[in-house]
Amino acid sequence: MRPTPLDHTDTLELPVTGDGPFNALHTFWKPSHYLTGLEVHTDTRSWRTFRVDDLVAGVRLRAEDRTVIADIYTDGDYKPAHREHLIRRLITSYGLDENLAEFTELAAGVPQMRDVLRELSGMRQSCPEDHFEIAVIALLLQNVTIHRTTQMTRNLLVHHGRLVHFDGITLRAWFTPTEIAEVTPETLKEQDRLGFRAKSLPHYAAFFREHTTEDLQAADDLGEAVQQIKGVGPYTAAVIASHASRDPAAFGIDVWNRKILARRLLDADDAAPEAVTRRLNQLFPGRAGTAGLYFVEHEYLNAPVAPLLDPDGIDAWNEALEHPTP
Repeated sequence: MRPTPLDHTDTLELPVTGDGPFNALHTFWKPSHYLTGLEVHTDTRSWRTFRVDDLVAGVRLRAEDRTVIADIYTDGDYKPAHREHLIRRLITSYGLDENLAEFTELAAGVPQMRDVLRELSGMRQSCPEDHFEIAVIALLLQNVTIHRTTQMTRNLLVHHGRLVHFDGITLRAWFTPTEIAEVTPETLKEQDRLGFRAKSLPHYAAFFREHTTEDLQAADDLGEAVQQIKGVGPYTAAVIASHASRDPAAFGIDVWNRKILARRLLDADDAAPEAVTRRLNQLFPGRAGTAGLYFVEHEYLNAPVAPLLDPDGIDAWNEALEHPTP
């Protein structure tokens, strides 16, 4: 599969304006995140794709002190409106304007968080996906292993997304709600192996075609708003709210992170979701979502799901995406 080349069109310098420490590596790269081909990271650089309407953008990210430098590569007519969109998207995606000082101060007084802060202090939540994209990920995470989620994500992106090449890196890019709405549930089930999710994804596409990011950001209760979608329950709604809306108090509890948090907070192998959520809120009022993120990422730090890429492995990375195995 031959990737579409993207041309360098812009360089953005984005200051970290939010109070508190800034850890560039762990802001861009999360050890718990599964492999999608949408992004890749070395210990000094990160590459990521974004969809801006019909435009496909590739972004190379690096940091100098408290400034993020983003080199932009695109496949079409790059307009001032695209530039403004990407500036807002990058600032929001990586929490560059968010106050992390309050959480850091609060967490420093919680014994269970001391080792976590020692290694991850300054990590900001990263969610480069828009509302639709994070909703699709939440759907694919429901009641399955990471291996199965990775398989379904790969199928969707290979069959319906884009493949691009920029700055020496090949990456996949998302499909839009309009694009995936043209795919039948039968194809989603048989070709993409989505199982029961094949009936849900068209409802997701229809909802996000009708509701813009601006509409959803203005919603009084995003979690309640997205539960209008057939197939979206409280867990999926919490994932969307905690990531896409960047609510520091929201955290979606699933069977995997529930056990991590039970061990960390309750000294138990497992616990009811209500008990875990209650303890998080007791220790980190107003910041339970951020705390949950820190505990989960620390759990995977020494055995990441998608390890950092050795620069010597870039050619092999590109080959795997350009010539995927059936």
